[in-house]
Amino acid sequence: MEEIRHDYRIRLETNARETQRIKRYIQLVGLLRLVVFVAAVWAVYALRGAGAAAWGSAALAGIVLFLLLARVHDRWFRKKDFVDSRERVIRRELALLDYRFEGVDGGDEFIDPSHEYSFDLDLFGGKSFFAYLNRSATMAGRRALAKELLAPSLDRNTIRQKQEAVEELSRDTDFRIDFQSSGTCSGEVRGDAATADALAGLPRCGTGRIVRWFVFLLPGLYLLLFLLWGVGVLPGFYIGALFVALLVVAGACAKRVSRLQEELNRSLQSLSHYSRLFAQIEQGQFESARLRQLQRECADGSGSVSRQIARLRRLLGNLDQRCNFVGFALLNGFLLWDLRQLNAIDRWVDENRGQLPCWLDVLAQFDLCCTLATFRHNHPGYTYPEVCDSRRPVMRALALGHPLIPRERCVCNDMAPVDEGTFQVITGANMAGKSTYLRTIGINYLLGCMGAPVCAGHMAFTPLPLFTGLRASDSLADNESYFFAELKRLRQIVLRLRGGEKLFVILDEILRGTNSVDKQAGSLALVRQLVEAGAAGIIATHDLTLGTLAESMPGQISNYRFEATIAGDELTFSYRLQPGIAQNMNACFLMKKMGIIPPDSAVEP
Repeated sequence: MEEIRHDYRIRLETNARETQRIKRYIQLVGLLRLVVFVAAVWAVYALRGAGAAAWGSAALAGIVLFLLLARVHDRWFRKKDFVDSRERVIRRELALLDYRFEGVDGGDEFIDPSHEYSFDLDLFGGKSFFAYLNRSATMAGRRALAKELLAPSLDRNTIRQKQEAVEELSRDTDFRIDFQSSGTCSGEVRGDAATADALAGLPRCGTGRIVRWFVFLLPGLYLLLFLLWGVGVLPGFYIGALFVALLVVAGACAKRVSRLQEELNRSLQSLSHYSRLFAQIEQGQFESARLRQLQRECADGSGSVSRQIARLRRLLGNLDQRCNFVGFALLNGFLLWDLRQLNAIDRWVDENRGQLPCWLDVLAQFDLCCTLATFRHNHPGYTYPEVCDSRRPVMRALALGHPLIPRERCVCNDMAPVDEGTFQVITGANMAGKSTYLRTIGINYLLGCMGAPVCAGHMAFTPLPLFTGLRASDSLADNESYFFAELKRLRQIVLRLRGGEKLFVILDEILRGTNSVDKQAGSLALVRQLVEAGAAGIIATHDLTLGTLAESMPGQISNYRFEATIAGDELTFSYRLQPGIAQNMNACFLMKKMGIIPPDSAVEP
């Protein structure tokens, strides 16, 4: 890990030098623009007596040169935006390597307590796994990551292809950092992010055929009028009249154009910033099948996607020229600029409407691969799990740890094989590590299904739907008790198993909302039903009665434990998983320690 930190710090220093170089060029070009402006003003003043041709030529030359320098200036500012974005990307990598989450997006809108496992595994929210994992360059990629966390593909070949793609991209840090920097400096905001639904519902913004042809022929008409005026056939009045008439038309259409411009920007503005990202995908040299397939989809019959998106960006930029009063008057008076640009955008949408959702999906999937590749790069000790073809093995692992526990404090445990129709019962004292162990299994199983490396020395698994029951909450709004919420969740598992699904189930302290006698009877019956239905999974409990199931269901139920050690006045935990049923409990000891019950209480720990 120190080598990775050192590499990021070196990149940060290199980026800082690049920033200083760009700043010097920006200052130089700014100075040249000032010099050109002053020189043009001086030339016009000095040549004021030499005739209009002389001072007019000087003014025109000054304007042209000033505008050229303005374009150069703008180009250097865009470069500075990019290197500033790259600095933010690298600094965030360094922060997350040390588990510092300040200012990191936690994907709060994806929190769903009713989801099969996301709420239990703390996938979203502050200091969540999403916050730790997310390196999305686009809002489309961010949504793809959330979708992958919530419903990963369980196809074995797809998972293996993802593993190959992630491993290949993990070796090209420059590419990933530049890709993320290009996306984050685009100015894309979450509310205006392009989505397939927004693209499918784009409004028609063009004019009718007659108006379209009139707008197209306007430059020729003006040229003809100027020629006739120049040879004395027509007075200049006709040119002025046409100019005013077109300006009136543009003013009458201004409200409609502004509304269409707002809708187009909401749907297309984010997409228009993606040209550089598509260009990076198109220009990459990839070997894995998944990346090559995504690259092939970045082309269509009319050329590369990046060029099509760049063209859209120019058209939207052209339409923005109307926001300047002088530009509005001149461009619309001579060219009916607003209608001309709307017609051009309408043609672009007609040509590409069918491909827009596909392009967006390609970018999102590539962005997702880059996110997982950065996770891989930052965790060189993690391994890719073996994806089993057999239906019987579900999961087994060596040295399994939780990615969100700092490395120096993470205690890794081996996980004995869990096959179809088998369950492990984990018993142990409070705070001994049962719940953390369950979340460790769940998050690594999910990573395996996503095609990402896992925090383990070795892991093999069969991709199955994951369903957890680690926490439940009551709902005052739905008049729903804690116990009833838990029953509803257990009912979901049973119904899906009865429907023929094979599930990987992880439960923590089931039926905790009822009395001990009821709980024991219900828990025993539930575990038997889960096993008979062919489910595989793990159950953690304080109820040692569940451990007796191993005697009546040998080969289907196995017992493991986390022990607490009480030595005198001290309570210690090893957080090491061991076979068998827990021997030590610590509730009474802790209550005495905290002064909740008297130290000389007759209740024995």
